[in-house]
Amino acid sequence: MRVQRVAIAAAVVVAIASPWWGPVVLRQFAFFEVRRVEVVGARYLAPAQIIGALGLKSGASVWQPLGALERRVGSLGGIATVRVSRHLPATLRVEVTEVEPVAMAAGPTGMVPVGADGRPLPYDPATAPVDAPVVERAEAPLIAALAAVQSADPALFGLVSAARTDGGVGGGGGVALELDGGRLLLGTPVDAAVVRAMAAVRRDLGSRGRSWQELDGRFQGWVVVRGGTHAASARVVSPKARRRGRPRAA
Repeated sequence: MRVQRVAIAAAVVVAIASPWWGPVVLRQFAFFEVRRVEVVGARYLAPAQIIGALGLKSGASVWQPLGALERRVGSLGGIATVRVSRHLPATLRVEVTEVEPVAMAAGPTGMVPVGADGRPLPYDPATAPVDAPVVERAEAPLIAALAAVQSADPALFGLVSAARTDGGVGGGGGVALELDGGRLLLGTPVDAAVVRAMAAVRRDLGSRGRSWQELDGRFQGWVVVRGGTHAASARVVSPKARRRGRPRAA
């Protein structure tokens, strides 16, 4: 047994040093048959789905081309990036980044997670921890607005329970985002600076114990506060000005 291991170790050294035929030689050794697959980074897809997408046959070797395995997993819906690596002697490690859902939209058989591109994602809400705003329809402007909010301020996005399209100032387009404590109104396309300003105003109101029902960011340069114990407005500041102080409700 020891002699066999030494021989295999020597073969590995020689084969690894060979540019193309080394892995082909090593695939012949049963010692390198895949006995374990590790899946890292999966939150919405079941590990069994990802392992199944590898398409490993009985007796498959860890020395098979990793690029082919990555392409197979990458073709699975919901996968943004994938990297497959081998850990000798018999383990494959699959690291994935999944597409984050931006909404839950009504589908033929129930609520369906939707990505930033508006396409359905193959996540099962009954078993996966999908927490995204509920929308009636996956309308392109609404989905794009939600994706912009998610990118600008993930913490604020996490508080949004539902979203819908809403007429903007002067009849323009806009979206309404429902939170447990009130409503956010945004013009489209969504400005990241406005999103961050609204989040700062919301935090400022909370820190001062002031209630509100609606934050309206559709007025250029201003966030208007409505309802609650008072009405006020806050200026949307530029990134340079933001370093000197955060937006506050007057």
